[in-house]
Amino acid sequence: MKKIIIIISIMCITISYLYGDTHSLMMDNDAFASKKDAHYTGGLFYTWMDNNKTNPTAISFTYLAFTPDDKNETKAILDDLPYAGYAKLNFLFYKRSKNYFHEFGINMGFIGSLVRGKEVQSEIHRIIGVDRAKGWDNQLDDKLMAGISYSFVKKTDTIDIRNFKFDWTNNIRANIDTFYSGTLISTTFRIGSKSFNTFQTTGNFIGDEESTLLDFSNVKDFHWSISLGFFANKINRYYIVDKAISQGYKLSKLKYITGEQVTYNMFYNNIQYIFKIKSVYLHNNKLLSGASKQWGEFGIKWKF
Repeated sequence: MKKIIIIISIMCITISYLYGDTHSLMMDNDAFASKKDAHYTGGLFYTWMDNNKTNPTAISFTYLAFTPDDKNETKAILDDLPYAGYAKLNFLFYKRSKNYFHEFGINMGFIGSLVRGKEVQSEIHRIIGVDRAKGWDNQLDDKLMAGISYSFVKKTDTIDIRNFKFDWTNNIRANIDTFYSGTLISTTFRIGSKSFNTFQTTGNFIGDEESTLLDFSNVKDFHWSISLGFFANKINRYYIVDKAISQGYKLSKLKYITGEQVTYNMFYNNIQYIFKIKSVYLHNNKLLSGASKQWGEFGIKWKF
């Protein structure tokens, strides 16, 4: 965990010194939204974006951890999700206007013991007071991951409703990736205390939406917004499940999921505070124990 914190700190300091642009640091965990700690258990996300108004670029770092439901069992549990840690670096390029943008992404990552999933999750669980998992010796082997992505997002102009500001955003996303491949559509409704130029999307079923840094600007006084988003995701490849099946795990392929996300934002000066609750529903004959999954995410975005 200390190594991960050091790496993120160095990235923040280096990028801030060179550019001083817009940044995001987020963390999510199922312990923030549910008593059940299993399967996708949590993630860390850092994003930097430059201040180019027309064609900005961004770099993001993602770290995810996965475990089975029973974390006291030291042997492999063949009818549940395997242990896995995954980390990736994403390079993003944007073409945008006031009401829409295109996002093109190229990523590289690793899965397996190389990314220190056991150590990272154990440290996070120690901090939040959750028991440590005991079966990390059964995690998936090391493997290099890579892929590309594309998103198109369009939002309405702001509508005034009795001193409240409202907008509506729609999104379509496609990934071709050795870790995850699929297509996603989403729609997001936002209401707040002022007009926001930023895009509020529900663009990933796991992970942060880097595009929320587009048009991020300082605000005077305190402001807020609340958004509700819905998404549907057709999945062609999900490496953790597909690899487990090839190794004899008694699982079904993950075919498609739906879900919703509630996001609360508070703005003051050059900082935005975020808290999200996301619910995901599995639609493939009880792939895992339980048909739904919830987790919470919190963090900050800031501009120097």
